[in-house]
Amino acid sequence: MDIKEVKDEIKKDEELLVKIFKLEKFINKYKKPIIAIAILTVVILIGYYGYDYYKQQQIINSNILLQKALNNDKKAIEELKKYKNLYSLYLFQKGEYSKIDSNLLKEIKAYKIAMQKGDIASLENYLNNPNYHILKNSVRLALVRLYLQKGDRKKALIYANEIPADSQFKQFATFLIHYGIVK
Repeated sequence: MDIKEVKDEIKKDEELLVKIFKLEKFINKYKKPIIAIAILTVVILIGYYGYDYYKQQQIINSNILLQKALNNDKKAIEELKKYKNLYSLYLFQKGEYSKIDSNLLKEIKAYKIAMQKGDIASLENYLNNPNYHILKNSVRLALVRLYLQKGDRKKALIYANEIPADSQFKQFATFLIHYGIVK
């Protein structure tokens, strides 16, 4: 090693020491805010994961409660009444449609009833109800089928054209209209 290399190495060591002293000075100057930020970060992470765990446990307990209620556990049914949506789902599962208080489940109930009746009037009433927003394309498909059975191709075509192109029911409606296959 020659002198130049030793000087370069000493200079690097000096620069490193200067940076360490600056870092130490910075840490000493901002010690409290740094500790506060670190503690706050840990508390936020613990809170986030704790809340996530809490929500998961709530879901698990709700599912257990619903299962017990479906098995006719009277205590579970009474406790289930505290949770409006879950209780509505229980009533839906049990077929007690008249007691359901959930709008979504009422809409599904109306859809189910209209499809079970299977007549044009029931299906059109469901389709024309402004409060119902889901399952309308499957009702349109059923109407296409029914109108083709009656021999009213024009009306079937109207309902087939109302089904959006990106709907899974569009190709079935097109198939029915094109081939006129109805059983």
